Amino acid sequence: MDVTDDGLGSGSAPPGFGLVGMRERVRSVGGTLSAGPLDAAGFAVNAVLPLRAHSEGAR
Repeated sequence: MDVTDDGLGSGSAPPGFGLVGMRERVRSVGGTLSAGPLDAAGFAVNAVLPLRAHSEGAR
């Protein structure tokens, strides 16, 4: 999954866990997450998620 923006911002966001929280959630199911600024302007986030959950009890 890829998400990008133009770097203009959308105002203030409520506090949260941001990239750290997203990375933890993605890792918890066996995926990977990368994020960083784009060359021209903006920011990109890429998440690769497995088709099945990587946890006990998953079928």
